[in-house]
Amino acid sequence: MTGFKWMGNRAEELRAEGNHVILAWEESIGYMPGHTLDKDGVSAAAVFAEIAAFLHTQGKSLEDQLYALYNKYGFHLVRSTYWMVPAPEVTKELFSTLRADLKFPTKIGEAEVASVRDLTIGYDNSKPDNKPVLPLSTSSEMVTFFLKTGSVTTLRASGTEPKIKYYIELITPPGKTQNDLESVISELDQLEKDVVATLLRPQQFGLIPRK
Repeated sequence: MTGFKWMGNRAEELRAEGNHVILAWEESIGYMPGHTLDKDGVSAAAVFAEIAAFLHTQGKSLEDQLYALYNKYGFHLVRSTYWMVPAPEVTKELFSTLRADLKFPTKIGEAEVASVRDLTIGYDNSKPDNKPVLPLSTSSEMVTFFLKTGSVTTLRASGTEPKIKYYIELITPPGKTQNDLESVISELDQLEKDVVATLLRPQQFGLIPRK
């Protein structure tokens, strides 16, 4: 779930259960490192500097470490933007057609969909009872598609503005190097086009691209 209010409360609950929460973050806002229970740029900068200092003692840069992580775990590249909606009822219609009779798209471009989580209606077909673990958000539209490639994309309606946002995380297999970056970005470009064509369907619903 998004929002530092939710993440801070959840971190406090986990710590009360004896867990050690290392980090929470929201991709467009900031980081919650260490023992803080809200986004904290000062603490995040301090942790970042500590990492840089340690890597320097190893003769490595932050970029070196980033590509070492990509090599070990695969590239994780994120892209997000939004399309404007001409009228509120269009948002409702778009999501209604997307989930009609729970017949969600089974492919996004050439990528097959492994599972779908719809937190608006409380559906997650990756679970035995089709019930999501995360809290529902019945007042807003949010659907996440998990692809068999490992990549993930979420479609979400803004709660304050007439827009529909999408968030794409392209995940590749391990073993990639910096030399693979260009081809991975091309793969992300194609996935974004497929997400727009399959899920947003801007021509069908008269959506307006972000300027």
